[in-house]
Amino acid sequence: MQELGLISRFTAALDAVPADVHAGPVGLAVSGGSDSTALLHLARRWATDHSAALHVFTVDHRLREGSAAEARQVAAASRRLGLSHTTLIWTDPAPRQSAARRARHALLASALRRLGGQLLLTGHTADDQAETVLMRARQGSGWYGLAGMRPLSLSPVWPEGQGAWIVRPLLGAFRADLRQWLTGQGEVWAEDPSNANLAFERVRVRALLTGAPERTRRVLACQQQFALLRHLEDAALARWLARAVRVTPAGHIAARFDGLPPERAARGLGVLIQCAGGHETPPRSASLAGLAARLLDTAGFRGATLGRVRLRPSRGAVTFSPDPGSPGNTPDPVVLEARIDCFRRLFLNSPQEFTGVTGKESFLQGLTPIFSPEPVSFSRDLP
Repeated sequence: MQELGLISRFTAALDAVPADVHAGPVGLAVSGGSDSTALLHLARRWATDHSAALHVFTVDHRLREGSAAEARQVAAASRRLGLSHTTLIWTDPAPRQSAARRARHALLASALRRLGGQLLLTGHTADDQAETVLMRARQGSGWYGLAGMRPLSLSPVWPEGQGAWIVRPLLGAFRADLRQWLTGQGEVWAEDPSNANLAFERVRVRALLTGAPERTRRVLACQQQFALLRHLEDAALARWLARAVRVTPAGHIAARFDGLPPERAARGLGVLIQCAGGHETPPRSASLAGLAARLLDTAGFRGATLGRVRLRPSRGAVTFSPDPGSPGNTPDPVVLEARIDCFRRLFLNSPQEFTGVTGKESFLQGLTPIFSPEPVSFSRDLP
């Protein structure tokens, strides 16, 4: 029963991905830990049933002894399953988690694109989701961020991640269940010693949640409610991107903000500044909120610069163009169109089955659980 639940949820997560994103080989990010080892075996079963090509990637950060041996173990496991494998080496390692994360995603996205793939699967679990939400809450995130990691997201690096998508098909599974399943299959995994290093914030948060299933359940119940709200907000953003945003032949972005509520205007601003400036992330929320307030005052807005992007009023719209002082940022209309379309597709992809530009979202069913007095139950497989 446990195996059937894992496989069915895994398959459902992949079925929700747009068909064209499946083109080319599907990449797997496998470190050798329990989560990614479960990903490896579940993905292989899925690929066999769906005649899909897989390619396994392991990133060797070279930040500790044993990393090369772990990559070799993953390569051997992949060969036993009949899967191709590549070890990606970070040649300029730096002992910072943010730098390691950036390097890992850049290596994975670049290697996947070289093979002609667009889709990368990662082994993030429900435990990772709970940890992420608590970390974001501590950092002062708003409700949108507390909706947690998306089952489907864009690669977080640019330009290496251009056109690459990430799917997290294990977000509905707990680590303990995955380990129990692997043990039942006779499989083993590696333990990363850094997962016990309390110098890292995620390790401290994990320690807070370990052995406290009720606390984890409550965190995830809140996250699911916020995720429902995010589905609604994302649908509105997608409609706005399709209706009110265009790319000019000169490679600038023109957008109309009339009628948008301030919070949505700030969020849309972040997306467009990110695209126009070639950035990996939008500017800080406080900066976006302040600029949105100015911009929505159409009579008083005379222009601004944020994130090395210039904003100028033009015939009822606002144009976005890179600051002339930004190095290596030549506007490319084709790249801009593609990136904005990726955001639009990201915002449309959800279990609510939004129809986007037609404006026929089935909001009421999605809203019902938000106002329910009963907490949302987070499903897990039982032994």
